[in-house]
This record gives sequence, structure tokens and C-alpha cells, in this order.
Amino acid sequence: MNREAQEAAWATEQAEMKLRMDTSHEVDLNAVTLVGGVDISFFPNSDDACATLVVLTFPEIKVVCEASCHTRLTLPYIPTFLAFREIPALLPLFDMIPTDLRPQLVLVDGNGELHPRGFGIASHLGVMTLLPTIGVAKTFLNVDGLTKKSVRALVAAGKTATRTDADPTSTVALELRGDSSKVWGKALCTPGIENPIYVSIGNLISLDKAVEVVQRCSLYRVPEPIRQADLRSRAIIREWEKHGVDTSFKSCKLLD
Repeated sequence: MNREAQEAAWATEQAEMKLRMDTSHEVDLNAVTLVGGVDISFFPNSDDACATLVVLTFPEIKVVCEASCHTRLTLPYIPTFLAFREIPALLPLFDMIPTDLRPQLVLVDGNGELHPRGFGIASHLGVMTLLPTIGVAKTFLNVDGLTKKSVRALVAAGKTATRTDADPTSTVALELRGDSSKVWGKALCTPGIENPIYVSIGNLISLDKAVEVVQRCSLYRVPEPIRQADLRSRAIIREWEKHGVDTSFKSCKLLD
């Protein structure tokens, strides 16, 4: 199948899966005690990678479990179709976690509804796992008249206007409203950090609750569940760089 046909097939699958996405569900955060974060790190110049899921207590944000495994990502990266490359590597991690430590919601390094077809990797993972998911992206995808340039201007103006009469150390959350008047997500601007992160609904959570979770999970620009998954998967890659790729690697650690 050539690339054009592959993209068309994947776009059709995204549209079909989007029908199973729930953006109106309200998560009771008082009942949430465990949150997860996922990320994948790559071995240099190779299809070999390490997929990691970390589970943290909420609201304390303490890591209690880490599941990682070797994977090979043989499909090419095609913008807006990241899920088809990475989801097969992420799903097995959830089965590695003990039942009593499985996350009640998951933060994903990538977009959810803030996506040209309204169905990014965070939404895809949420539909596949039936878990509330939140998209947290470091780069912006153009959608509904919103462009990187217009969003940069929005963020610059919004940070200045919002902080004029408010606490200058507070995080600013700016609506990303498209030409259709739909709010696709929010840009979260952390004091002292130039670039925002872009938060959007993945599945089974409202945008306001998604933003609240991200803010409550953040010590730095990137929320801890994703940051810890990234740090831990990168640490494993560094070990492989020293000793060679372990294609049988599969680990689940319970942490104090």
C-alpha cells in the first residue's frame, strides 16, 4: 500500500473510532488516586525503542509503579497518524501493571482532540483502553484556522493581559478557539518558560478537568506522569547504548 492509500485508510479508521470517543464525561477527581503517563524513547538510528508507563499517586504525584518493554516501531512516522505507529507498543504495558495499581486516567505525550481530524494519539489510546486520557503536546498542530503563528501571537498577548492584574507566578490557561468557534484545547503557559504546552481532551474527560489534572500534576513545564515516563525510558536506552539493545527486555517495578 502506498503512502497516500495508507493515509486514507488510517483517516477512515480514525473517523470510525472517533464515534466511540466521549468528550462530555466528567471525572470525579476526588475519586482518583492513581494517574498514569506514557512515553516512548528511541535507540539512535534504529527502529528499536523502549515504551514506558509510569503510575503515580494522585494528588501526591509519587511514582509507585513503572512498566517498560522493548519494542520495534517499523511503521514510518507520518504527521497526524502517530497513534498507528505507537499505540501497539503502549497497549501491552497496561497488562503488565498489577490490577490494584492500574491508573484511573492517563496523560499522553501527544494530542487528543486538538488534531486536524479531532482524534490524536491520546484519544486513540483512550478509546482502546476505555480510560480517561489527556493529550499533552509540546508542539502545535494547525487546526480549524488556528496556526502556529496565530497561536504564538495569542499566547504572547494572553500572558501579558492575564498577568497584568493577577499573580505573575500563576499558570495561564488560554482557550484555543478555532474559526468554527469550537474550543479545541488550551495552551498552558508556565511562568518563566517561554513555550506553552497544549492540553486537549483525549477521552472520557472534560477539557476543564483535563487542564486541572495537568496543573495538579506539574512541577515543571511537562506534567510529571509524562516527564517520569520519558526520563525512565531514556535511562533504559542509555543502558542499551552501553551494553547493546535487549530485545527481550520487559520489566514491571513496584516502587516505594
